[in-house]
Amino acid sequence: MNKDVIYIDAEDDITAIISKVKSSNERIVALVPPKQVGVLQSAVNLRILARVAKTVDKHLVLITSNSALLPLAAAAELPVAKNLQTKPVVPELPAAKPDDDDDIIDGANLPVADHAATVPESRRPAPAPAHRSPSLQSTAPPATRGTTPSPEAAQTAKKVPNFNDFRKKLFIGGGIGVLLLAIILWATFIAPHATIEIAAKTSDERLQTSVSLTTTGRTDIDSGTLRATVAEDKRDTSIDFTATGKREEGDKAGGTITLSTTTPDSVEVPVGTGFSNGNCTFTTTSAVRVPGVSPEWDGNGFGISPGKADVTVKATQIGEECNLSARSYESTIDKLKATGSAMHGGSKKQVTFVTQNDVQRAAEQLAEQKNESQKNILSRKLGQGVQPILESYQAIKTNPSPSPAVGQEAKDGKAKLSASVTYRMYGVQVSELDSFISSATLAKRSSESGQKVYQSGAKNVVFSDFSTDDNHSTVSLLAVAKVGPEIKDSDVKRRAMGKKYSDINNDLSAIHGVDSVDIRYSLPWISTVPNDAKKITVKFSISNNGQ
Repeated sequence: MNKDVIYIDAEDDITAIISKVKSSNERIVALVPPKQVGVLQSAVNLRILARVAKTVDKHLVLITSNSALLPLAAAAELPVAKNLQTKPVVPELPAAKPDDDDDIIDGANLPVADHAATVPESRRPAPAPAHRSPSLQSTAPPATRGTTPSPEAAQTAKKVPNFNDFRKKLFIGGGIGVLLLAIILWATFIAPHATIEIAAKTSDERLQTSVSLTTTGRTDIDSGTLRATVAEDKRDTSIDFTATGKREEGDKAGGTITLSTTTPDSVEVPVGTGFSNGNCTFTTTSAVRVPGVSPEWDGNGFGISPGKADVTVKATQIGEECNLSARSYESTIDKLKATGSAMHGGSKKQVTFVTQNDVQRAAEQLAEQKNESQKNILSRKLGQGVQPILESYQAIKTNPSPSPAVGQEAKDGKAKLSASVTYRMYGVQVSELDSFISSATLAKRSSESGQKVYQSGAKNVVFSDFSTDDNHSTVSLLAVAKVGPEIKDSDVKRRAMGKKYSDINNDLSAIHGVDSVDIRYSLPWISTVPNDAKKITVKFSISNNGQ
């Protein structure tokens, strides 16, 4: 998972840091404090940061090894890491030092008698009045200054009560007493709760009907309409195929031909005029005029010079076989001779290319692909509490495109057909389906009053014959509901309040449609159903015995 690293400046206050955390686009935010930690060296600020992060659903990690920050981070329950690569952990709080009882006075170490002897006379108790009764005077033997007390008396004098210890015991005893009282009150008045489970006598009611699915409207029993949701997932898909088209490709040989004539008149040679030698025919690439003969002085007298003209030619077929050496060619024009230079540039090879039939076959194979994992993906997109209509699963492919294109060469005969696919599937809320089936089933039993659908069978509904056209979709559903006499919760609670198991069982079993009764108490020592209806839960199950 990605994380955002925020480096805190020394001058940043807590408000600036909070703003940086909130503006982060990542859920995990690593805070790197400066060397002078400043505003973060505050337990209150760290707790505020932790609270803000929890509010905006972000996980804060403090990147530091500062020993002063570790206990503060532990108190705020902030994870700490030494660096950006180490695993963050929440530091442990330092252990509290045990109480060494230095502040508790040990009365055994106080020589009470000795200290009393050193008290100034002005602060000593006044002597007893002379009119004190003889009996009181006889109970207190006279004590003279400097009299050494007996060991027993000295030991008694040293025993001073430890009020701290007494206070602790008092608090503990009081706390235990309050806790016991709370437990008694809870167990007597709050905890008692009873659950009454009634097995109802039911019969199967088969419902098979065709419904319309709407994504914008609401469920309507009368019109047979179910509100549905649609999940879509767009992906690119492709399939490899083999090209089957075969043809020869290459270049045509070409060169120059010299044309000559012995006629007095010029000869017009149009473009495309052919000249042949063996299996190769060359045609002119441009029109040319060959002049007629002309007189020529040879030194001894006048002779006749033939008319000549050069023209470029190209072979009518591809291949190396027309790469000919210089030679003469047969002319299709009378009284015209043709002599060609060496012809070159001819080549030929066999290539494989993509045909339209290849693309059609690949498109059919692409359409037949079954991507079952997409059904699971769409089911998760529909969400919890939605019953997917698997029969509505569609893979809509658009714009299939071959590569290479039709007519183009396929290297090694390999080609690919790619398309954009939209996967689509409908789903219906189980609550909507439950309500629809229950209402439709009771409408089917309209002649019987006092009926109740105890189990609609929505979770086991069977869909079939899905069709869609112009945003109008229909599907057939088959459900088997459990129907029986209506037993009201309020009636059951009223009959059970304040009664014991046997009385309740006998009473409720007499209700029409009740097959058996079971009662469970929240505490083992409870044997009576509470008198409060709010503390009674009524559950219905389906009897296996039927009606």
